[in-house]
Amino acid sequence: MVGKLLKRIVGRKLINIQQINLSYCLHFLKRCCQVFIMNIKDFRAKLTVVYLGYVSDVMLTVALALGLYTEWTNSSNTVVLLISLCGLFVCVISCALQYYFNYTSGGKALLHIWLGCILGVITFNDSQEYQYETLQESMNILLISSTVFGWFWSICERFLQKKKYNAGMFSPAECLESLGLAIGSLVIGTVDSIAITICIVAFILNLTAIRLKSLLGVLTLISLFSFFIFIFLPSLAGISDGGVHRNVNVYGLMCFAGRHLFEPVVDLYFSNLSTLERWQAFFIKSGFTRRLVIAFIFLLNLVSGSLIGRLSANHKEWFVVVPLFSVFAVVWLCFHILYLISTWKLMNKITECNLTYNCLSEDNRSMNRILASKGIRHFSLISRRIIFLTLITTILLMGVGWETKTNYSIGLVMTILPIEAVTLSLFWELGDNLGGTCTGYALIAPHTCQRSNGGAKLLSAMNVQEIGSRATATLNKIQQFFSFNMIDNYGCDFSSSGITADYLKSKVMQFFERRTGDGPRYDTYLLYYCGDCHDSGDWALTGNGSLKFDTLIEWWTQKNGESGSRLLLVCDTQHSWRWAQDVSKIDDNYVALQTCKFTRVPDPEFGDKLTVGTFTDDWVTYNLTDDIEPAWSDKKRIVRGVYKVSKYWTNFVFHLPTVEDIEEHWDSNFPKFTKPLIKGVNFCETGGLCCICDGIRQFVKRKRMQWLPPKASETGHGFKLVRS
Repeated sequence: MVGKLLKRIVGRKLINIQQINLSYCLHFLKRCCQVFIMNIKDFRAKLTVVYLGYVSDVMLTVALALGLYTEWTNSSNTVVLLISLCGLFVCVISCALQYYFNYTSGGKALLHIWLGCILGVITFNDSQEYQYETLQESMNILLISSTVFGWFWSICERFLQKKKYNAGMFSPAECLESLGLAIGSLVIGTVDSIAITICIVAFILNLTAIRLKSLLGVLTLISLFSFFIFIFLPSLAGISDGGVHRNVNVYGLMCFAGRHLFEPVVDLYFSNLSTLERWQAFFIKSGFTRRLVIAFIFLLNLVSGSLIGRLSANHKEWFVVVPLFSVFAVVWLCFHILYLISTWKLMNKITECNLTYNCLSEDNRSMNRILASKGIRHFSLISRRIIFLTLITTILLMGVGWETKTNYSIGLVMTILPIEAVTLSLFWELGDNLGGTCTGYALIAPHTCQRSNGGAKLLSAMNVQEIGSRATATLNKIQQFFSFNMIDNYGCDFSSSGITADYLKSKVMQFFERRTGDGPRYDTYLLYYCGDCHDSGDWALTGNGSLKFDTLIEWWTQKNGESGSRLLLVCDTQHSWRWAQDVSKIDDNYVALQTCKFTRVPDPEFGDKLTVGTFTDDWVTYNLTDDIEPAWSDKKRIVRGVYKVSKYWTNFVFHLPTVEDIEEHWDSNFPKFTKPLIKGVNFCETGGLCCICDGIRQFVKRKRMQWLPPKASETGHGFKLVRS
């Protein structure tokens, strides 16, 4: 009786415990459902953005497992079994590193190498005997499906704006899987793994060219695919191993190429990074690293040229081919020496730009302005012709050695082509999109309200102190303007006692004679003046002297000649706006005047705060922040902006290299024995093919500037001319 009672009590307790556990479970499930319903939108977003990204890799893993199983069941090859076991072991280690030791990068690296290695084993060990089996066909379907699903995931990620675009030349996944693919081809031993590795490297370099926004990289990629499909694959398909004819699994190659090619191509549209911003991943490397890369590229060129030259000796008509190749090789080598020197010089300039960039504050950093201020635009306009001819000689080298070609020779050329193509794109971008060079000189004198008859008013000590402090503030402001826009500062002269005529002529003439470090004249000469002036707009000098507008233009014409440079006058005075009509009549020089006009005459004697110097403060602030208060168009504004340009100002283009510039550049940078090649560089000068259309366009721009001048006119140096 006691035993039955105990059993009943224990049974009831167990039932109660089970009921309690069940109620807890139901409550937990109910709570989960409530949370799920409340956050269903967030869950969908996470499902789309996070978890779907793994589906492609899962499908690829299943496909590779099917491929290994099919290979093992049909061939009973113990090597395949060992590879499968090693792959399983690596997969376990990868998961442990990622989720247990929280070492995500190491775990993903092992996973990508393993995926690439297994893909290489399956791709280069495909037998024709069982290529139509169900498991093999299922594997091929999964390979293509994983690629397509990866594309879909990439598009969704970009449409949902979950993709962060960073400057980079390589993707870790593509590099690691490429390494694994090369290892897989080496493990199989039935294919030429060296030639396959060269093709893989060429493919990665083409992806880099596309990632750096080089349209020429697309053409080199198409050339690589053509070579691989029509020349390389047939040579691999003819290899037999132990009496079993081995083929290359095209679906595996399509999976590998599709996984890594899609994102760089679509990012040409989706990524808002400019070409120069994408190159920052390489520019920020140390100078030693960048020069080492350039030296390695030159060595790679020498290896490819030597190999093609060695193979040309095997031609059946070697007695004709070898001498012709020798003559061409001299030209080819000379251009590649010029390529080496040009890229080396560019890296030196990039190092200087990096030092300048690191010295500036974060608000004042702009690599484009720094590059423009170092004269890289003019350097690139000359160098891009050399790089273009270098690329042509590389293509011709492949044509010369076509009859005696091998997979190695063509593979090496296909490796070099994207490098030279992306280099040409870089120099083209630097030449077309960087601003020109600009130098500036500022003259500042205290504004004392000069009378039209040359007399001066007596001011109190307080007013004199205020005038001096205002001139000092103007000096600091214009120096800040020069620094922000990377204008080569010739000097900012401040004279508390006024400016003499002889001193002014000496300094201005020296300023107009200035040249860049590479030799050519600056594109723009900015001359700033703030101080007294007469009612006619002429600058007031000491000893009742003055500087007339015609005299200033005469000095400019004498020093500028026919160089095509332009003069920009920025005058913060009371009456300089009277020079505006004189500027508009100039038809033989590019001249612009930026000045101001007061709606009422300021007088510091009566405590008027809107005095000379106010316009400089507003104009500089506008060009630094693109915003001022009150706005230039505000009718209540007392200091109004005025600018006027010469008749053909809109026809101005930044300095283009002339024959003399190229010769000077050649003499100062390249060896003398390459001087005969200068004719080819001059022949490649790109002029206006549609001169009639150019003339019409210039005429329309000129008339628009005369009749409907814009409120703000861009100068091409990062600052604008403004009018109210």
